[in-house]
Amino acid sequence: MARVGAWFAVLALVCAAGLLLVQHPVGVIAVTLILGLGVTWEARRERKRLLSVAAARSGESICGFARSFDARSVDPLVIRAVYEHLQDELHSYKPHFPVRAVDRLKEDLGVDDDDLDMSVASGIACRTGRSLDDVHSNPYYGRVKTASDLVYFFNHQPEPERASQVVPGVGAQR
Repeated sequence: MARVGAWFAVLALVCAAGLLLVQHPVGVIAVTLILGLGVTWEARRERKRLLSVAAARSGESICGFARSFDARSVDPLVIRAVYEHLQDELHSYKPHFPVRAVDRLKEDLGVDDDDLDMSVASGIACRTGRSLDDVHSNPYYGRVKTASDLVYFFNHQPEPERASQVVPGVGAQR
């Protein structure tokens, strides 16, 4: 039922926009241009800021990111998956963007809550094999603000069932 209501809301907005365009074409075009210029200016400003951050971190790698965590209590696969996926998210700004554990996802890296919920979390889950089931019982649920929070969130998610792999010739009795 909510979908029908949403479609009616969209239809009402389209009709209102069409009516405004007919009654005030110059005003609608002017507002559209101003909004478009504002969005373009903000995107360029954000790109410049992220390029500046990346330049200031020249030479940093996953090693510094990984050293921010206790290797005995945090799965290295989770650390690597979070680092690489955040790099993928920032690839359009700079390939191999040097991510730090203290980076705030929204403020420092420009990853908003929708991106986090829709693409980042599912991408990291795929890389790690960790489930996104029962996230509400995770102590980091609703508290992911930094790259390190993201690592700890996935470290607390259920691990995949790891089948014991037998490598032929290794440890075999002769």
